[in-house]
Order: sequence, then C-alpha cells, then structure tokens
Amino acid sequence: MNNVLIVFLAVLVMSAVVTTARIVWSRTLATRAVSFDVLTSIMICGFLVSAAITGDGLYLDLAVVLGLLGFLTAVTVSRFIERTGK
Repeated sequence: MNNVLIVFLAVLVMSAVVTTARIVWSRTLATRAVSFDVLTSIMICGFLVSAAITGDGLYLDLAVVLGLLGFLTAVTVSRFIERTGK
C-alpha cells in the first residue's frame, strides 16, 4: 500500500511540473489563473496523500485551509478579469 501512495506522489509531482510550465509559458491572464487553480488542487491532493502515508491529521487541516484560499483566489482573479476585460 505504501508503494502505491509513493507512486501517487510521483505522479502529482510530474503534474505539478507540467502545470508550472503552463503557468510560465501562457499568454493570457485567464490561462494563468486556471493553471494556478490546478496547481492548488494538485497541492491539496499532495497533502491528502501525505496524510494517508503518515497518518498525521495536520495535513488534512492544511488541505482544507489551502482549499479555502484557492477558492477565494479563484473568485478574486475571475472578478478582476471580468472587470478589466483582459
């Protein structure tokens, strides 16, 4: 079971690298905002897998807090894009 969780973490790291490359090379603000939201979701999944590996509840708290911050960031950026029209 532990090997499966380590494979999950490796896949999450690879997807984070691809998402970071998408953030760096994107041209529009909307694409970057979506990529940051995807990166936040990947980080949340990483915290959840880490909680499953270690059995520590602190990672669950961090995942909830990061989820709330990610939601607020996505709403704020989308309202900014809507108002400026970029």
